[in-house]
Order: sequence, then C-alpha cells, then structure tokens
Amino acid sequence: MNNIENVYMNYRNIIDEFTEDRVMDRYRILHQEIKEFLESAAIEKKVRVDEVILMHAVLDYYSDVSRQKQFHKVDHINDMKSIAYETFWFLRRKPLQILENEEQSELLAFVNEKFAFSRIAYFLVGSGKGAVLDEEHKKAFLNYLDTFYYFLKYRNVDAQMLELMIMGFKAGVMVAEDLKEK
Repeated sequence: MNNIENVYMNYRNIIDEFTEDRVMDRYRILHQEIKEFLESAAIEKKVRVDEVILMHAVLDYYSDVSRQKQFHKVDHINDMKSIAYETFWFLRRKPLQILENEEQSELLAFVNEKFAFSRIAYFLVGSGKGAVLDEEHKKAFLNYLDTFYYFLKYRNVDAQMLELMIMGFKAGVMVAEDLKEK
C-alpha cells in the first residue's frame, strides 16, 4: 500500500492530529476483522476488500471524531459513539466488493451491512455472549437483532441514529438487570 501521506493529502490535518500509526492501526484491525468475517462465512473468494475505499472510511471516521472532540471539548469519545461513526462510514463507503454472486445470495448482496451488523452485535453482547436467556427474552433479543439488521439493509442510517440504537440497547440491559434485583 502507498504511503497514506502521499495518497490522502486532503486528510493531512487528520493524520497530523491522530498520527499515521494510529490511522494505520485502525485500518489493519478493520481489515483483519473483515478477513476473519469473510473466512467464517466462507465467502473470501467471492468478495474483495477495496483497500482505498476502506482507508477513506477510516479517515472519514477520524474526521468525524476530530469534529466531535473539538465541538464537545473532550479528549476521547465513548465506545458507543466510536462504533456508531465507524459503522456509518463503513456503510457509506462500502469497501467490500462482490466478485461473484451466482446463487443470488442475500449475504453477498448485503455483505457490507452483514459485516457491520456482526461488529455491532458483538459490541452489544460483549462479555455477555455466554449468557443464557429464557425463551421470551431470547425471542425479544433476536427480534431486536433482526430489526437492527433490517435497518442497516433498507433504511438510511446516520451515525447519530446508530449511536442511539446502541445506547438504547445498553440502557435496556442496565434497566433489566436493575429490575431483576428488585
């Protein structure tokens, strides 16, 4: 890959603010997560990662983070805001490019959305992925996830809406835990 300073002169201030190493680290982490996702779905031969588009998504994410930090006068943004903005730019740029979709697979048709959804779902359950839910709560949780995925596929999303959906889920979990104790 070319030196990002030469390729992305429009992002010079972002690279100066966050450093090339930090930008490249986020890029590499995303690229690795994409690779693992494609392999786990057995579609690595049918989809390619457009590295230039992925880098633009990462740099656009950092542009938004910079604006957020300046506007709110904070040094760091929270994890919910981070994943929301990262997801927004990933979905906006769509760096996963389909090479073949002979079977008309829905997974391939919405591969960018599915990858973004898998990252958010992992973020939502975090260390609670081993939790056992009763049938009623399991059904409600799966309905929420289905609705979230549907939203990513068919609705116009923005970072603030994604942040609110994630925050709402996290708040619901906290309230449910408090209600159990009473």
